[in-house]
Amino acid sequence: SSRSDYKLGQTARSPSHMIGIEGLSPEQATGVVNSLSKHDFAFVKRSDGSFTYAVLAFRSVEDESWSNFDNDDDQSESRKEDCMTFVLSNLGTSKL
Repeated sequence: SSRSDYKLGQTARSPSHMIGIEGLSPEQATGVVNSLSKHDFAFVKRSDGSFTYAVLAFRSVEDESWSNFDNDDDQSESRKEDCMTFVLSNLGTSKL
C-alpha cells in the first residue's frame, strides 16, 4: 500500500511515519522485510542515514562471492543472497 502524504523519493519527515525494525529479533525483522510484495512502498535507508520513500520494483537472487582467508587453500566461495530492488524516484533511480 502507499501513503497519500508522500511522493516517490521524498525524505521521511518523522520516524513515526515508518515501521522500525530496531528492537526486533533477527527472525522478526526478517518477517517484516519478507512481508513486502512487488509494488509495495517502504522507506529505504540511504547512505547519508536519511530514509527515502520508495517502491519495491522486484526481488532477485544474486550470487555473493567472497574470499575464504581462513581456508588454507585460499579459495573463493559463493552463496545465494535474496535481494530487493527499490525505485527511489520518478527518474528510475534505484537501490539494491
